[in-house]
Amino acid sequence: MTLSEQLAAMSAKAKEAEDAFHAAQTDQHTKLEEQVAKARAGAQQRNNELRERAGQAKAGASAWWRDVQQQWDSQVQQIRSKIESKREEFDADRAADEADMAEDDASFAIDLARAAIDEAEYAALEAALRREKANELVGGRR
Repeated sequence: MTLSEQLAAMSAKAKEAEDAFHAAQTDQHTKLEEQVAKARAGAQQRNNELRERAGQAKAGASAWWRDVQQQWDSQVQQIRSKIESKREEFDADRAADEADMAEDDASFAIDLARAAIDEAEYAALEAALRREKANELVGGRR
């Protein structure tokens, strides 16, 4: 997949998440639970794909990517553990507070994703610039 295709897929996924959130605000509880399960499975699949790509990365980048992946896995596990433990102790008296905390967690995850998108944009543009420079240098040798 080219960098352009990856950026387009990322944009489409962000729009899909936005649409799912808006739809979830009016959907019934059961459908919302299904959406939560689907989103979790998708996040896990993306995590697995990222781990696989990191394993295939060239030696210089792979150690760094493994560190990033381990940190990401740790953060995801902490968030999921917190979500699961809070779900189990959920009761009417604390429902609003728990919902506020869940919304704060979601807001932070969105901010983190936006930062990742900014980094992806920078990395893609830097890669394009380096490819252009490499092509210039190769063309200049002829």
